[in-house]
Amino acid sequence: MSIPKEPRQLMVNLMYLFLTVMLALNVSAEILNAFLVMDEGISESSLIVGNANSQILAAIDQQADAYRQFEPLREKAQEVNELAKAFGDFIQKTKTDLIDISGGYDEKGKLVGIKDKDVTTRIFVKEGKGDLIETEIKNLKENLLALIDDAEVRSTLESQMPLGVKPVPEESLPKSWSAFTFEQMPVAAVLPLLSKFENDARIAETALLNYFLGQTDIGTMKPDAFEAVVAADKSYVIRGEDLQAEIFLGAYSSTADNINVSVNGRSIPVRNGKAVFNTRPEGLGEKDLDVLINVTNPISGEVKSYRKKFNYEVGERSVAVSADKMNVLYVGVDNPITISAAGIASTDMQVAADGTALRKVNNSQFIAKPTSPGQAKITVSGGGLAPTTFNYRVKRIPTPIPMIGRYKSSNRISPNEFKAYEELKAIHEHFDFDAKCQVTSFEITRVPKKADVQDNVNQGGRFDAGTQRLVNQANFGDVYYFEKIKARCPGDQASRTLNSMVFRIR
Repeated sequence: MSIPKEPRQLMVNLMYLFLTVMLALNVSAEILNAFLVMDEGISESSLIVGNANSQILAAIDQQADAYRQFEPLREKAQEVNELAKAFGDFIQKTKTDLIDISGGYDEKGKLVGIKDKDVTTRIFVKEGKGDLIETEIKNLKENLLALIDDAEVRSTLESQMPLGVKPVPEESLPKSWSAFTFEQMPVAAVLPLLSKFENDARIAETALLNYFLGQTDIGTMKPDAFEAVVAADKSYVIRGEDLQAEIFLGAYSSTADNINVSVNGRSIPVRNGKAVFNTRPEGLGEKDLDVLINVTNPISGEVKSYRKKFNYEVGERSVAVSADKMNVLYVGVDNPITISAAGIASTDMQVAADGTALRKVNNSQFIAKPTSPGQAKITVSGGGLAPTTFNYRVKRIPTPIPMIGRYKSSNRISPNEFKAYEELKAIHEHFDFDAKCQVTSFEITRVPKKADVQDNVNQGGRFDAGTQRLVNQANFGDVYYFEKIKARCPGDQASRTLNSMVFRIR
């Protein structure tokens, strides 16, 4: 096409070209809204992946707690989590800054600068934010892969990571990655792009955490406790008879939770890797025990069964004491204790306690209720039995965790859901006793986006008028801090301090 020599015709052609470009750049509102929907979807996906990563990290922690050889893997897994979190915080701040600079939200909660292309070009291209993002992505990928010692594994994991910076096409007019990625892009299109970077980091974190979890071989039950075992052919010997016994070192896992034990068809609870069987046979003579142990592979679900029969004679005077729930006693709650003495009538058995109150429920059941941490002793005697003392550790109830609504940790939450909650509770997870702790006080701080910080000291767990007023003001972009949370549990002389909570309103 030749260039017109006539000025008027040249001007007409330039105007036509300008109009064509403007039409191309005039992105419809439907497309812009689609970008925002995409951003929300990617953000939700990133949150789901983050929650899954937390569960994998917890599984690695559990293995490292049980087996010291996995401590280096725990440290690497925690470093992966910290690197991904730091990058995610950086991206989230970048998104927040972009929204604020482009005008924030209007009274209907919609983005004001949804079509703004100048602000993205200025921030990411001219002011260098895009170059910084490129550097952060490359550094994150390099730091994550540096945690893998095996070169072959490192190469495999790198291929599984979506995290990275793609080269700019040679035919592209913008030669820098930041210009190619962000220049003249509307705010609505940049937001999901930033969310994608964060999600890529979470997926890269998943790849490494899964690798570290696999290294712990969590599907295998590893022994971490040992006991001397004597397996005799009989447990009652008459003078003149021979006794034959197998003596060996028994190894078991104190953290195994995939074992089911039954004796004579009756299920026996397994605690700390062992099942304690108690019985009171009727009458003297030979008795049989049919023991069945089922071990479930937590990965494949395959069940392996082991069966053994035992014989014993009833007649020897003996005593056995076991804690029904734990191997320790807890202050302030009822601790069920079973005391049985074969060959001794219950009316002749005498039980004394030191360091704890002891209340008899029936012939063999007692309730121990210590008042302070330390040591407790239970002594059994009577019926010809010499005094036998059993020692117990007495501990305070574990510290509870704070909970608001359905949330037990810091989280992102919508304004309406946040306003619906009226109480902060203190709860126990995975604790066998019925121990109810009460929140005595906490401090709430509201940090609005564009207003002064507000706070209130709340007495008790239910929101008072001052706290409810701050909660009812929740709006997009606000951050709420629940700190200095105090709670008192049964047996406590003073309140305990619980973990803080942070809620971001989105």
